[in-house]
Amino acid sequence: MLRYWNGTRWTEHTAPVPGYAPGAYDASRQGGPRITPDGVPLAGWWQRGLALFLDGLLIGVIGLLVAFPWVRDAAHIYRDWFHAAMDTADAGGTVDTAGLQRRLTRPLLMIASVNLVLGFVYNVGFLMWKQATIGKLAVGLRVRLRERPGPMPLRTVLLRWLGQYGPSVLGLVPLVGGLTGLYVLLDDLWPLWDDKSQALHDKVARTNVVRIR
Repeated sequence: MLRYWNGTRWTEHTAPVPGYAPGAYDASRQGGPRITPDGVPLAGWWQRGLALFLDGLLIGVIGLLVAFPWVRDAAHIYRDWFHAAMDTADAGGTVDTAGLQRRLTRPLLMIASVNLVLGFVYNVGFLMWKQATIGKLAVGLRVRLRERPGPMPLRTVLLRWLGQYGPSVLGLVPLVGGLTGLYVLLDDLWPLWDDKSQALHDKVARTNVVRIR
């Protein structure tokens, strides 16, 4: 398919390539730029990484502000425990770490819950609205179905979020964290060698990240 350029951006208007035979040429397999089936250039790994970093920075700052009461509580608990531990150590006693863990359970759980909810609303909301998060918009990227452009259905966006962030939630379960950490690493690196430039969560949702500028 040919995609038409209007002088500013790629449009949604496409037409068959004259004389094209399916399977006769695939730019990505021939060492050319990776593209979607309708000819839109795919995002590079570094571009995706930069967008992910910007999103993480933004969510981190917002999460810190929203969860500040529990962050403050956790800091006070650490401070009080540290002073008590120093006094106990000077007196030759045994430092109580189990008590620290019990006292930290509630504030850390609240901080994790706030960041989980914020991340879900942020990613799902922006993908439904703009087909991109703020980080992707800043880098010039969009998320779309691999086979066709345009807005994605909610089911696709939810599947994509689960494929990307669901394993991280499971990582909070004891003995599961190592496996989920391996999945997250593979998910982040997969576009490097995938001929469709898809991460694992893209494959789950059948999406691609494309360049719009």
